[in-house]
Parts: sequence; structure tokens; C-alpha cells
Amino acid sequence: MSLTYDLYQPGQSPLHRADPRVKLLLTVCASAALLTIQNLWLILLALAGVHGLLLGAGIRRERVVWIWRVTLPTVLLIAILWALLNPTPEEPWLVWWFVSLSAYNLAQGLAIGLRIAALAFVVFLWLFTTDQVELVLGLVALGLPYTWGLTLAMALRYLPTMGSAFRTISEAQQARALDLTQGGPVRRAKAYIPITVAMLISSLRTTQHVSYALESRALGALPYRTYLHQLRFRPLDWALTVGILLATGIFFWARLTLGLGTHPLVVWP
Repeated sequence: MSLTYDLYQPGQSPLHRADPRVKLLLTVCASAALLTIQNLWLILLALAGVHGLLLGAGIRRERVVWIWRVTLPTVLLIAILWALLNPTPEEPWLVWWFVSLSAYNLAQGLAIGLRIAALAFVVFLWLFTTDQVELVLGLVALGLPYTWGLTLAMALRYLPTMGSAFRTISEAQQARALDLTQGGPVRRAKAYIPITVAMLISSLRTTQHVSYALESRALGALPYRTYLHQLRFRPLDWALTVGILLATGIFFWARLTLGLGTHPLVVWP
């Protein structure tokens, strides 16, 4: 299964064994903290910490490189545009037309750009170490309606299946002399009609089979629902929860009272 759909990488690290609700709490708290930081050094420290957690959890380096490859164009674009379009409040190094560059706005642009990468790494840390079943169970345990969780689980399950079916049907039609490359956009769109019809038929069959399976498992039965997998908080989960909340509280106290991370280059202004 491609990386686009199958993000989970099995492992036995403490992050893998942690409850999915704890990892979601870590993602939310870390994202909230990152959104309030404007200091370049703190952003770099956060990136180093997330990389350490990823590599410590046994996540393959290819996946880390893949995240950088996806986010780096956005990081560079934001950093350059921010530095060019926002005048510096300090003595500029370079002044030309409406552009005034200094260490302040260059560091600020780079910090805001790298913040996007840090947020992406935090989210992927959650997805790389959480199985899809546990991810959905965690959301349901937090109050997501069961039918919504089931819809999410089925989407995660059948998106790669439908993608594989599309490739199989497309290759079979091309083996029968269907040309998908010749002509303009309208002609090429019409060439996909046989593939679209076959995909619709396959989707309807899959929907019917899934509906029969759900009915045979008494979907919507009352008075209560049982689960094959049960989520339970263990001592590790309680310790992580307390540590995450304590660290988040200390950070926001320092942020609001001491001005931590408000200056692009000075940690404690």
C-alpha cells in the first residue's frame, strides 16, 4: 500500500504502545504551542525534538525525507515572501524600493516557514505511530459518533482499494488498445468513459457487499455496542498525559508572563 494512504509503520516504541488519545493530546498541545512561537531557535529546537521522536520510534528515514520533500517548497515560499513583504522594525541591511531586509525579518520569515514544517512533522508523528483501527477507536472514545468513525475507517480502508481497482481497469483497457494520451482535454476525458463506467459498477458491487456485511454484524443494534478492541489507559499513558499537560502549562505560563518566543532571534526578550 502506498505511503499516501498507509501511514502507519508498526513498531514497539513507547509512542507505538501509547494510547491514541494520548498521542492526539500531544499533537494538539504541540500544535498550539508552535502556533504561538515566533522565535527561530525555538522552532529549530522543536523540529529537532520531533525528528528525535520519529527516529527514536523507528520511523524510516525515507518517510522523514518524504515529509521534507512535500513541505520544503511551502517553507521556502513563505519565508521568502514574508521577508520581502514585511518591513523590518530594526536597522535594515538592504533597502530597495519596498523591500527592507534585516536579520529580524529574515529570521521571522524563516521561523514562520519552518513552523509549517514543524506542524506537519507533529501530525505525521501521530499518524506514523498510530494504527488506523486505534486511531478511529480513539476518536470514538473521545465522543465522535460511531457512525462517523465507521465512515472514516471505511474511507481509510477502501481508498487504496479503489485506487488499485482504477489502475487495474485502466491497464486492462489500455491493453485493449484504449489510448488515453492522444488529442485534447475533451477527447482524453471521453477516453476515460469506459474506465469510469467500470469503476462505477465495481463501486456499486463493493457497496452492496459492505452493506450486507454491516447488516450481518447488527450495525445499529441496541441497547449497546461491543468492540473487538478496547482502549485502556495504562500507567505509561497516565504518565505521558500528566507530562504533556504539565509541559504545556509551563510553556504557556512562560509565553504569557515572560514573553518566551515572541522575538525572532532572542529567546527571552
